Amino acid sequence: MKKDNFLAIGVMSGTSFDGIDISLISSDGKKYFKPIKSSFFKFSLKIRQKLIQISTNFNKNQYKIGLLSSIESEITQEYVKAIKEFIYKNRLKKIDLIGIHGQTIFHKPKDKISLQLCNPKTLHHELGIKIISDFRQNDLKFGGEGAPLVPIFHKMLVSHLDLEGNIIFINLGGISNLTYIPSRGRLKAYDTGPGMTLLDQYVYLKKKKSFDRNGKFSLKGKTNQKVLKSVLQDKYFHKRSPKSLDKLYFSLKPFEKLNFNDACATISSFTGKSVLQEISKFKIDKVIVSGGGIKNRHIFNILKKKLKSKLCVIDEFKLDKDFIESQAFAYLAIRSLKKLSISFPGTTGVSYPVSGGKITSYR
Repeated sequence: MKKDNFLAIGVMSGTSFDGIDISLISSDGKKYFKPIKSSFFKFSLKIRQKLIQISTNFNKNQYKIGLLSSIESEITQEYVKAIKEFIYKNRLKKIDLIGIHGQTIFHKPKDKISLQLCNPKTLHHELGIKIISDFRQNDLKFGGEGAPLVPIFHKMLVSHLDLEGNIIFINLGGISNLTYIPSRGRLKAYDTGPGMTLLDQYVYLKKKKSFDRNGKFSLKGKTNQKVLKSVLQDKYFHKRSPKSLDKLYFSLKPFEKLNFNDACATISSFTGKSVLQEISKFKIDKVIVSGGGIKNRHIFNILKKKLKSKLCVIDEFKLDKDFIESQAFAYLAIRSLKKLSISFPGTTGVSYPVSGGKITSYR
């Protein structure tokens, strides 16, 4: 008898390099979805510093000659350790598969490159569980941007949560992205602009702190309107969607002459205003926001002031804002196993709906 529902683990580490999100779900890869457990595992300072250094100074030729194999091995072991702890802590017995995104260190769809560090063979050998990885390559092969991939999961959530009308999902992650799900019509998605990575980089550069906790620094500062107006005119915002960004696309240079708190406020305003700029292009009934950026009160206040009652945090639907993407990659892994599409012309610019993900299993 063909199996329909699967018990899947999703593993995600984002462009903020803070750590690993792991989620367990049960799903058929279509309309049925049940979140079960989720946990966060922090990267060691040593790994985080290495990832920041490599991604900041990345040369695509490095990977071809294997110079990144050492850090890939290290981060794969971090994944193994975290997944084993997650399985042990939750006393999990039978896991059907693991969907792992890997650690993005470079994303340039124009050159058909999106590089995630992860060794699926090592994961399978250490864990003895079927691994689905490398989700972006098939999309790139057929003309897509390779990102974003979560929109089909968002679409399922609209049905799962019995939502009606025109819905937008906003993910305030390392890069901010938008999924538009109209009551009628085609699914659309793209990266809206900076997320938390730009602010994280600035705070780390100036204070050697990982991030602006709860937007504390940003709230103390004053947004420089002249700088904000300038950065909001970047050519990326005039580019047609679907479109996607590398985390290093936006520079800290425009904020260099500002004092620390004002720079934080201006960068946070850049994130919030660029999201609103894109939302304004759609007819909406509800905007559902998730991702770590929600905790930045400066950014959240900007969104709330404009969107008012239309704005919802995903936690209001008994889903955890911090684990939407890890749950999504468990869901995508199931779809990949079933050879169902995971990217679409309206979400990545791919020529036609395609599946993706590479299966690693010796059974």
